[in-house]
Order: sequence, then structure tokens, then C-alpha cells
Amino acid sequence: MPVLRDGRAMPAQALVMSEHGPSELVRRALHPKRSVVVAACAGSGKTWLLVSRIVRLLLDGVAPGEILAITFTRHAAQEMAARLREWLEVLAGADESAVRAFLLERAIPEREVDAALVRGRSLHEEVLRAQPTITISTFHSWYLQLLRGAPLSAGAVGNLTLTEQISALLEEAWELFAAASQRDPQSAATRGLDALFLDHGLENTRRLLTNFLQHRADWWAHAGDADGAVERALAAQAAALGVSVDADLTEQLLADRELAAEVQELNAYLARNTPTDRSRAQALAAALAHGDRQLAFAELRAIFLTGKGDLRKLKSSKEQVKRLGLQGERRYLELHARLGQRVADTVAALCDQASLRFNAAGLPAGVALLGHYQQLKRDRQVADFADVEWLAFHLLARSDQAISMQFKLDNRYRHILLDEFQDTNPLQWLALKAWFEAAAQAGSPPLVFLVGDPKQAIYRFRRAEARLFDAARDWLTESHDAIVLAQDESRRCAQPVLDVVNRVFAAQPDYDGFAPHSAHYGALPGRVDVLPLAQKAPSGGGVDSAVIGLRDPLVMPMQQDEDMRREREALSLVEHLREIFAHWEIVDDVRCNRRRAATFADVMILVQRRTHLQVYERALRQAGIPFSTSRQGGLLDTLEASDMIALLGFLVSPFDDLKLAHALRSPIFGCTDEDLLVLARTPGDSWWQRLCGLATQDDSTALARAWKLLALWLERADRLPVHDHLDKIYFEGDIERRYAAAVPEAMRAAVAANLRAFLERALAVDSGRYPSLPRFIDELCDLRDAPLQEAPDEGPVVATDNAIRILTVHGAKGLESPIVWLLDAGAPRPAPRGYDVLLDWPPGAQAPTSFSLRARAAESSRIQRAQVQAERRYDDREDSNLLYVAMTRARQALIVSGCQGTGLARSWYQRVRAAVAAARGENDLDPAAALSYGDSLAAARAAVAMVPSERRPAPEATAVALPPTLVPTGRRHASLATPGQRHGTVFHRVMELLSASPELGAELLAGRLGLTPEQVDPYRHQALSLLQLPELRRYFDSAQYQRAFNELSLALGGGEMLRLDRVVEFEGEVWVLDYKTGRYDAVRGTPLEAEYRAQVADYYRALSKVFTDKPIRGALLFSDGGLVEVTP
Repeated sequence: MPVLRDGRAMPAQALVMSEHGPSELVRRALHPKRSVVVAACAGSGKTWLLVSRIVRLLLDGVAPGEILAITFTRHAAQEMAARLREWLEVLAGADESAVRAFLLERAIPEREVDAALVRGRSLHEEVLRAQPTITISTFHSWYLQLLRGAPLSAGAVGNLTLTEQISALLEEAWELFAAASQRDPQSAATRGLDALFLDHGLENTRRLLTNFLQHRADWWAHAGDADGAVERALAAQAAALGVSVDADLTEQLLADRELAAEVQELNAYLARNTPTDRSRAQALAAALAHGDRQLAFAELRAIFLTGKGDLRKLKSSKEQVKRLGLQGERRYLELHARLGQRVADTVAALCDQASLRFNAAGLPAGVALLGHYQQLKRDRQVADFADVEWLAFHLLARSDQAISMQFKLDNRYRHILLDEFQDTNPLQWLALKAWFEAAAQAGSPPLVFLVGDPKQAIYRFRRAEARLFDAARDWLTESHDAIVLAQDESRRCAQPVLDVVNRVFAAQPDYDGFAPHSAHYGALPGRVDVLPLAQKAPSGGGVDSAVIGLRDPLVMPMQQDEDMRREREALSLVEHLREIFAHWEIVDDVRCNRRRAATFADVMILVQRRTHLQVYERALRQAGIPFSTSRQGGLLDTLEASDMIALLGFLVSPFDDLKLAHALRSPIFGCTDEDLLVLARTPGDSWWQRLCGLATQDDSTALARAWKLLALWLERADRLPVHDHLDKIYFEGDIERRYAAAVPEAMRAAVAANLRAFLERALAVDSGRYPSLPRFIDELCDLRDAPLQEAPDEGPVVATDNAIRILTVHGAKGLESPIVWLLDAGAPRPAPRGYDVLLDWPPGAQAPTSFSLRARAAESSRIQRAQVQAERRYDDREDSNLLYVAMTRARQALIVSGCQGTGLARSWYQRVRAAVAAARGENDLDPAAALSYGDSLAAARAAVAMVPSERRPAPEATAVALPPTLVPTGRRHASLATPGQRHGTVFHRVMELLSASPELGAELLAGRLGLTPEQVDPYRHQALSLLQLPELRRYFDSAQYQRAFNELSLALGGGEMLRLDRVVEFEGEVWVLDYKTGRYDAVRGTPLEAEYRAQVADYYRALSKVFTDKPIRGALLFSDGGLVEVTP
């Protein structure tokens, strides 16, 4: 049974770890009696290894309830559970030879295979019946189980609901905070908030305090959540900085009499030196004479420090000796160096003090806002992820009940499996570590299986700490005698792709822990292409203002050259994709025996950020290339979701004319502008009343259909649950099919996915607990205004949809594709914005060693600046990790493109290009040329055109597109279930493919149809025999007709969607052929023949609206070669 990965069935061979038996790594990793740490590269089969470990444990007699497997996403947990279930089914029901092979691949010693086979037969039933059973969960789900089962005194959460949408709660907390500040203007929090608003503005203040809330678990770990936390944190900062909030550092400096005397001496030398020095001496003397020490210090800063704050470096010169004398110059340079250092130290101390004052204002305000936020959640009986992590950590590591909870866990779980450990944060590891240490002290440590890849650590923004992998590895090695294994063999990527990966990261000296990768399937062809950068167009030569004088902005527009770089990159993308789909072949099995033509679904496009994504989407849409974008938080902004919201809004408020007009004009009803004008001219108080009056006069129009459906939906709007009501609307309104007919083919998969996602929202938001439509709509409005990370995402395109996937690199983690295109790879990284939290939490430490708020760079303390430098190193490493993840999504082909711009030297584009040039063994002498490395993926076959006609492009005025005034509704049909229906479907598809490309072999056809070559071969021979019949040749020989169309979609006047098997246009007539399996004699004179003829008559009517100047003729073409003409 195939295992699904990314929604696609993986070949059965992919489940096998080695064609020559288990490797030594597999033998050691699956040993059921040892703790193991595995650092495995991308595509090496980490999930296979982890689930195989579970199977080995079960075969070794471990009770299902003693196994705990933790991962980081629900999708990963579901994939693990599904794979385990499928493998247990294999053990229970597969033939003996298959089970033996399965067991041997999982390192069962051959002498134990017979016994393991017997035990394996009953494992599936044992696991299903086990109470408790195996726990496969995310960290947060498992934490919730612990907290709900904990004593009340230990912080049990009871029936609290886990929420992922905190923005609305945060806004309410801000309102409560503002109200409390008005009531108590003298509180520390209010004074701090006022100071922040005054010095830094509203936006920066909100950003700062919001970031503080995001790090609330780190704050609690550092300072605690009891009274006095702010005071303790500020005291620790003051001690580390060596300053106090109230000290006047400038006064202390200038009050030093010895320093004041030396300043006067230095000023005398300045007065005799260069003109600039004499001017500064005069200003300093005036400030000192007036007793203005702040002004005097400012003058000292100008004398000793540069604009960037660096100490000025003076050197001896002959001219200066002439002005000051030899001894005078020596004394002057000595005073300048010593006094300059004193001033520089004072400036640094002032920055330290500014940072301390900023924290003295920000921390009380942040803690006050946090208090209101936490109280709101308690009142609503909800908790967020940070709450769950903190409560679980406190329960297992710090509470009075920690020992008893650890004892319970130790009695329950004996085998712990941790997946993707590089994504762990400190609290998660410390909670587990506290349990493991307690178990070890009790003499019963659990066995731990830890797997991850620090090179794929890309979630620092979620507080993940990649350094914990090494810390946990070292700790498990010492305390649990764990085996440490490394796997650098990829079962995903072709070797040419890995060659470039190796060169990119081996050339990076600070990328520690990287070892060269190798491909398990060495024969798999692959390539890497780096396209030329999209260049900025040369200046258009605007009018020179120096020639004609100043520009009058009222009458003369500013001449600016539009930046079209990404539009050019998008055009290059489309052109290369056409080439790929016309010529490339994809290997469809791991042994490289089957090849097939590349399809849209084989391509994954990756971007670092979504900033310019619409440019590329627009180019794909205009080219007719189907794609799907799972845009973060973008569902409710799509047109189809807006249409549904307008419809639901009307059902709540039937007299809302605007919402009714929106719904009528949408594909749900397909009313035209003329229909709406008729409705507007009809008498009546509201549009709904007008619609009711019109519909009773004429029941054959789109308006009449809308009235019938809306009346039905209004009647039950207040008595059905929202999801049930929406489900009926989708069915009765034929929503998905109407949208599919109304949008371009390139958008159909994405629109259908969004419609399904919208329906799911009725269940997903707060578990579907809505007493009324108004409540549901209110929630949707709140979600539409929520931050992107909380708003519902666009729907994912299902595996059966043939469309390109467009994802961010973060969104592609865990996915793969035969062809990966990395777009906009030359873009620079965004600069840090400030107004954030800085903390230092060393791996393994029980709490952060420092926690502070940071404003602008000029107000950062020396400690903070050192931390910022460390953060930049971590950011650099994560940026490299992102590139590693992006490159290793590609199974066979990696394509990289970008735009000319600043910061290219450190960009992904330049790093990959340099690696490709090195792999080719040559210098990159022509940056404007494309670079390629690896194998050719082009097929030795004729190109397949990406246009509706075959062999030759259709004329530009192709009239076969759906007329804009016809909005087909479609009809629901039963699924194909009988062998005869399946036979007909395959035959139609084979005829379509071979009529366009007769040279296609059985293997390529099988790849496109999802069948085996043996299953396809009879259909292929049957279709070829038809195509070669002399009496049929004129319909399939491109030299004998003007143009032809396969599987042409048309619409009848009533909105019925038709699909015509083949339309052939000759010079004086147009023929439509309807393929039928079997023989004509078998249906002659039967009702089935009448139905066939009626179908062709429908085709006549539809084609007559398109080909108005030529007669239409039609025929039934049976699979035995019989051609029966049908007259209308």
C-alpha cells in the first residue's frame, strides 16, 4: 500500500531503505534496546526511520501504550500515524514473502524473521485494541493532555480551549490597558507608556510591547511571573551595565577637576592648531564659560569622535610641529588620546543608561499589558501556545507536583521518539530533560530516539533554538549512553543537484556541521540551471531639468523609469516552463525504468517572501498555466470568498441591496449587467422585493433561478447550523462547477481549493460552535482584519489537480517536487527593524541569562550591541539553512533566477551560480549567460504544444472559449464505478493523447494516465488502429484540415457544460466526433443510440454559435472503426 507524501502516492520502492538489505546505520538506529540520536540530511528518510523504530519496538514486545512519538506539526503527526497504520496492515495481510522482505529491511535478524512474522500478523489488532494506545502527537497536543490530567493545584487547565487567534484578544488587552492607565496616571506602567509614546511614537511602542508579549514565556523563565519581576530584571540590568537610571553621567565626567584642567590645556593647543580646531576651541571655551555642561560635552564629542561615534585618530605632522612645537605636539596627542577615550567611555555609558531607561519604561508597560491579556484569556477560558508550553514546563520542572508527574510519565512511557528536534525551543527541551533526569535518578531512564537536521532549522522566529540539537545529543550520550549516527545520503535528490548543494555549503567556512551529500539513487538524472538576472531597463532619457529649468509639477509630470525587472523574470519563467512541458521527461520510479512527460504538478515554485508574488502569478495566469498559491492569510481576500460572504450577508440582511447585487453578479448566479439594470429599473422598495416581482413574471432567466434559490436559503437561514446550511448551498447552487466554468482554466484548481477551504471554516473556527449566521459572519470579518499568520490561508490544491504549486520556503518544509524553481533569488535580506526583545538563552541553561528591550541602534547598550552581532550570525546561519531547504526540495531539477539589484554578492543567486560554475570546472566569465550543470532531461520525442490545437497554434481569435454571456452551471454526475465506464474513460483519454502525439509509447501514456504500461497497451493499439484507417485519416492528419481541438469545453445557452471529444475544422465545414467504445451494431435501434444522437445534436447547437460561417456536421466514432454520421 503506498504511503502518501505531500498528498502524492510514493512508489512502493520508496518505502524500502535499501535494495541490498539494511545499512549499518539502519541496523544501529532500529536497535530496540539503545537510545539513538540521528542527524539526517534532507530527503534521507527520517520519517521512515522513526516509524520503522516504532514497528521494531512493537515487534520486540513493547506495549503500544509505552510509546510516545512527538513531532512539531499536525501534518507530520498525521503522516506518521498513517504510515504506521499502513505498515501494520502490511504485516497483517500481505503475503509471506512481502512481509519477510519488510522485516529484513527493518534490520530484523534473519534467524528471528519467522518469529517476528508470526508476531507481526497480530500487531495491527493489538494496537487497535490497546488501552492506552500509542501516542503520536505534537508537543502542544501532548502538553494539553498532561495539563488536563494534572492536579488543580499543579495548574491543570481543565476545559480550556487552545486558540491560535490572539490578535483580537490583544486588541482588547490594549483597550483595557488604556482604560487602566487613565484611571491610574501615576502608576509605573502608565508613566512608562507615556514615556514610550513621547520618545518613540505609537507605532514603535505597539511593536515593542507586542514583541514583548510574543516572548512572554522567555520573560517568565527569566524573571518569573510573581510580583517584583520588573524590579529584579531592572536591577540585574543595572548591575550588568554598571549604571543607574538617575545618574548624571555628563555631570560626573565634567565635575572631575583633573579632567577639567586637562580639557583647558587641550583647548589651548586647539586654539593654536588648524582653522577647524580653532573654531572648535572657541565653541568649547564659550560653553565652559557659560557653565553649560551639556553643551560642553557636545563640543567635546565633536572634538574627539567622528559622526559614527568612532574615536578620531590623530597623527604627527610637520605642519603641526611648526604650529605647536615638538613637545607641544606630543602633549597634544597624549591629551587627545586620553581625554578622547574618557569621552568615548562616557558616550558608551550614556547608551547603556538610555537602554536601561528604555527598559525601565518598557518593562512595566509590557508586564501590565501582559496582565490584561492573560486575564482576558482566563475569562474566556482559552489558552495559547505559549501558555501551554509554560504551564507544561512549570508542571514538569518547577511545580511542587513535578516529582509525581514525572513518576506518572515514567510509569506510562518507556520509549520516547522525538522528530525534527532542530525545531525545539528551550522550554520544550527543559520540560523533557527534567523528566528524563528524574527517571534516571530513579534508575529507570526511558529509551530515547532523537532525529533531526540542524541544517533545516528555519524557525527562529517561532523561538526554535537549533543549538539545542547538539546540547541534547551530548546530554543523551553522557546520561543515556546514546548512539550518535549521521546520515548524509539523500533518497530524494539526484546527484547533480547534490553536487551543487555540496559546493554551496562546503564553500561557506562558517557553516559548520556540513558533510558532503550523496544520492542513494545514483542513476537518477538531474540538473541545475541558473538563468541570467533580469536586468533593469536603461534609463528612458527623461527631460533634463538643467536644460529647461525647474519642472513645474502642476503641468509637467516627473519622468520616472518603471522598474520592470520582476516582470521580465516572470516572462522568463513562463517561457522556460513552456519549454519544460514541451520537452522534459520525469523519471517516475526510483529505479529509473519509467519516464513520463513533465506536467504542471511536477513543478514547485519557491520564493523567500511573498512581496512580489502577484507579478509572477499574473504572468502564469496570462499564459494559461494553472497554479495554486497557498497564500498565508489570503483566503478571505479572494474573490470567491468575498462572493460567499456577500451571499451570507444578504441571507442575514435581505434588504442589503449591495450584498444582493454582489451575489447576483458572482458566478453563483451568473446574472449579467443587463439583468442588474432591469432589476434597478423595476419598482420596489428593495432589490429583493423587485427580484421577487420579476421572478414571478418570467421563470426562465438567471434572475428567476436566483430568486428560487435565495428564497429557499432564506427560509432555513435561521434554523440550520452554519456548516449544514453552507453544504446545502454548495450542492443546490452547484457552486464548485459554476466557478470552474466561470474562471480561466489556470485558476480552476486554486478557486476550487478556496471554496472548499471556505466551507471548512464553518467547522474549523472555534469547532463550528455558531448559533447563527450573524455570529459566523462577525467571526469572518474579524479574521479578515487579523494578522496574516492568524487569518485563514488559501485552500491547498489537492494532489489530483494538475497545477504548479507556489510556496514560500518555510511553507515547503517537508515537501518535495521533481522540478523546483527558486524565484527572485537575488533579493537582499530585509534589514532588522528594532523595537524588539533581546535575550541570551544558552543551550542547556535553565533560564535566559539576559532579557532586555531594544529600541534604536543609537540607544543600545554595549551588551545589546554584542548580542545583536551574535543574532546576526544566527540570522546568517538561518538564511543559509533556508537556502539548503529550498535546494533540497528538488528531486531532479533545480532552476534559479533573480533580478539585478543591490546585495547580490551574498545573495542566494550568486552562491548557487558560483557553485554551478565550480561544478562545471570553469570561471563565470559571462554573468549575462545561463549556467547549467548535470543531465539533459529533454525527451527524444516531438514537442507537445501548450495550445488547444494540435501541431499548429490556433489563430488568435479562438472563438471556442466560453462566451462571456454564457455562464455554465454543469450537472452533478455519479462517479465512474463500472468497468465499462472506466474502460470508456481510458479510451477517450488515449484517443486524445495519441491524436495529438501518435509517437507516444505505452510507458509515457501510462505515466500520464496513472496506469501500468501493460494496462495501457491494449487501448494504445486500438486507438492507433483507428487513427490509421484510410476513411478516418482526414480527421487526424494535420495536413488535411485547418485546425483541430481535443476535449473542447463549450456551453449551451441554458448554462449546461459540454465537453466535445474532437472538433475538426476544414476549409468548408466543421466536424465534431464523439468517441464511443464497442460496435455500432450493438446499439443500433436502442434507446442508447437515441441518447448518443441527442448528445451530438447538443454539440451542433453549441458549435453553431462559434462557427457561424461554416456548416456543422457530426458523427459517432466507435472503437471498431465505425463512423456514423448524425444529422440534426
